[in-house]
Amino acid sequence: MRSADRTWQPEATLQFSTTNQVFVAVLWLALYGQWLTLVPIVIPDQIAGILGPSNPAKEGIAGTIGAAGALVALVVAPIAGALSDRARGARGRRRRFLIFGILGTCVGLALLALFVPGSSIFLYALAVLHLQFWWNWTAGPYAGLIPDVVPGIAQSTASGWMNVMSILGIIVGSALVYEFYAAGKILPVAAMFIGLNILCLLLTLAGVREPPAAGAETSFDLRVFIRSFYLDPRAHPNFYWVLLTRLMANMGIWSVFTFLLFYLEEIVGLDRDAATNLLPLLLGGGTVIAIPSTLLAVRMANRHGVVGIVQIASWVMAAAVIGYVLIALHPTLVLVVLAMLIFGAANGAYNAVDWALALKVLPAGRDSGKDMGIWHICMVLPQVVGPGATGWLITGIKIAVSSRLAYEVAFGIGALWFTLAAMLVARVRLTEQMRAGTDGS
Repeated sequence: MRSADRTWQPEATLQFSTTNQVFVAVLWLALYGQWLTLVPIVIPDQIAGILGPSNPAKEGIAGTIGAAGALVALVVAPIAGALSDRARGARGRRRRFLIFGILGTCVGLALLALFVPGSSIFLYALAVLHLQFWWNWTAGPYAGLIPDVVPGIAQSTASGWMNVMSILGIIVGSALVYEFYAAGKILPVAAMFIGLNILCLLLTLAGVREPPAAGAETSFDLRVFIRSFYLDPRAHPNFYWVLLTRLMANMGIWSVFTFLLFYLEEIVGLDRDAATNLLPLLLGGGTVIAIPSTLLAVRMANRHGVVGIVQIASWVMAAAVIGYVLIALHPTLVLVVLAMLIFGAANGAYNAVDWALALKVLPAGRDSGKDMGIWHICMVLPQVVGPGATGWLITGIKIAVSSRLAYEVAFGIGALWFTLAAMLVARVRLTEQMRAGTDGS
């Protein structure tokens, strides 16, 4: 393997244009468009339809299925990324993974349309796991594409474009869910997402020119492959601090995000149809606000440093989640909307600069797919722990005491995760070379 080869660099180019940036980042639009609308809206609603909307265990079961899907993602993304590092191809090492991953995702979306009220919840869980597998078979190698093809000097801008495409994806996905999804009827919106996947894949394949890949210099050795996922914390302390704070921030996100639909129903008092119509509008509105906050965050990070902007965004997200806790005392829809918009703006800023921070501390060398896959774990592991633990916490407190207390406790813990992320990211220390994007941690 070439983990020790520190000469691997993106192709030297005099200019990496805005058009190049768009083509590199556009597949995130499709992935985020479905991931951040299906997971908080469609999948919980389908689970409620299968179990019955009044089933008191719906939060726990929804959280467990979400956690199981994330566990698949936890394993698949870094392995797929590492395998793509070793791949051989005249047109690059990531290409075939993107193609097969998106095609598998399209099949997974079609499978979800087979489930109706009264279907097997076990088979539905398997369908969600299948979809998660292909999402992450794509996402792991795709995360390594930016370090492969974007020159170091342009990687902060690439981070911003990645986040803009992610935000646009959430807007597009929310609009598709609002327009084409009705409670229990997923086929129309699944067809829209399949079309979006194929379109964005074709744009990425047409617009990104990966350098030819000769493949790994050594034959595959399973023990060496497994050991390659270990990075010495003493040699890469900044990378580990970024991993830890990213994990904590995402623990906060997924302890809240998975249950927003049920929060609107149980705490605010909306009925099922009203909640499934309103939530995509709120998510879309939050992401619209996130676009200017993303651009502002990138500009401020270039001027004042990326670490400080990550910290500020984490504090604002903590405050917004505390808002959900306070609103539960006297539920008011207007305040829920305000909290979601504030959170959306802060989350947009956070994602833009946190990705840039990850690129700056990424260990130098050829194994960017594997290393970004490790970073991806800290986005996915909280999706294993957060929904499962929070779902059954909500279910238990709701049965024992009340829904209001259940969501106050659960979302209060979510705010604590953001607070820890904001405090610990200050431990990251960037050298001048790392700020300039020319070296790893």
